[in-house]
Amino acid sequence: MINFAKIWDILITKFPAFMEGVEITLQLAFFTVLFGSLLGLVVAVCRRTRLLPLRWLMNAYVAFIRGTPLLVQVLLVVYGLPQLGIRLPRMTLCIIALVINSGAYMAELIRAGLQSVEKGQVEAAESLGMSSGQTMLYIILPQAVKVTLPAMGNEFVAIIKESSILYAVGVYELTYQAYKLASVNYYYIETMIVAALIYFVLTYVATKLLGLLERRMRRADTSAA
Repeated sequence: MINFAKIWDILITKFPAFMEGVEITLQLAFFTVLFGSLLGLVVAVCRRTRLLPLRWLMNAYVAFIRGTPLLVQVLLVVYGLPQLGIRLPRMTLCIIALVINSGAYMAELIRAGLQSVEKGQVEAAESLGMSSGQTMLYIILPQAVKVTLPAMGNEFVAIIKESSILYAVGVYELTYQAYKLASVNYYYIETMIVAALIYFVLTYVATKLLGLLERRMRRADTSAA
């Protein structure tokens, strides 16, 4: 039987410990989306290049990352890089692993955004004497980012949940904190229910804020039109 009274007791008495995990989880999500978006942008642009080897390399990267489990990628980075002489804090290694994973998915989102820009705008920019680089920077990218921004926000929400996998390598995020508390109080189900409720609150608030941002962007577009 689930002790519902104990759920409330765990939440109240261990709230600071859970908040430590929440802080780490939000840091992971923030830095992952920030640097993952930058990596995805670079990859998406490189996949449009005329240099076939570079394009093949970027396509292989996206295919490999999307075709392998996140946990395997995390283990390869966290335990593989130190063996290559690259010694960094565990938190940094985990962020690198998440960024590498997120970058592949961001690249697909940004690629879709780039393709959404009408070719007529590109042709108009070229007729005005703009170079391909200027066209990409001033015409294509601003519109592509605007189109993909809601999807990038959804990636932030997804990372909040996916970061829970890092408990396997000892990162003190929310799931790890919950597991550590449960190993002491032996109320595993109740403690994990508290963690699940906190995850729900985090993702729900983030989703609502992203929805508000998206509505404001639509109103801005309507006003500009």
